[in-house]
Amino acid sequence: MADHALYQGMELEEETLEALKAAASTALLRERAVGWLSHRPMSAGELKERLRAKGATPDQEEAIAAWVQDIGLLNELDYAKALVRHYQAKGYGLYKIKDALYRRRVPREHWEEALGEMEEPDDAIDRFLAKRVTDPTDRKQLKKASDALARRGFSWSQVSEGMERLRERTDWRD
Repeated sequence: MADHALYQGMELEEETLEALKAAASTALLRERAVGWLSHRPMSAGELKERLRAKGATPDQEEAIAAWVQDIGLLNELDYAKALVRHYQAKGYGLYKIKDALYRRRVPREHWEEALGEMEEPDDAIDRFLAKRVTDPTDRKQLKKASDALARRGFSWSQVSEGMERLRERTDWRD
């Protein structure tokens, strides 16, 4: 009310009414953005997508995304690092994690730093193979396990190194 110098009984011109509607819409969208970000971190891209679904204009999307970053509710680098830690803890490899960063609309300038904090995948691969392979002489079982690792985002060289470590642990050779 103070921004538009409103008072009781005032007759509104069309442009003042439109400005009031835009301000109310922006305030509502800001409130929703704060609610979403208080429940779950997200990237600016995800936030803009949600705002667009609620009827925000491109200018409102940009302004609200900048505002939540300014007040510290949205930090894309921290979000990228959290995603990397989360997906790596779930046993996923580099390619699956990159896919998650892409799907979650994390800007690419944060990928390198976030991915740089990844641990070596050897332990995750070894744990996965220990669970999945009960008979290291069963080629079908080995193929299924190696294919599953590839789908989880590990490179074929990482998978083959893991298979070699499995062979060494079980003293099994071709």
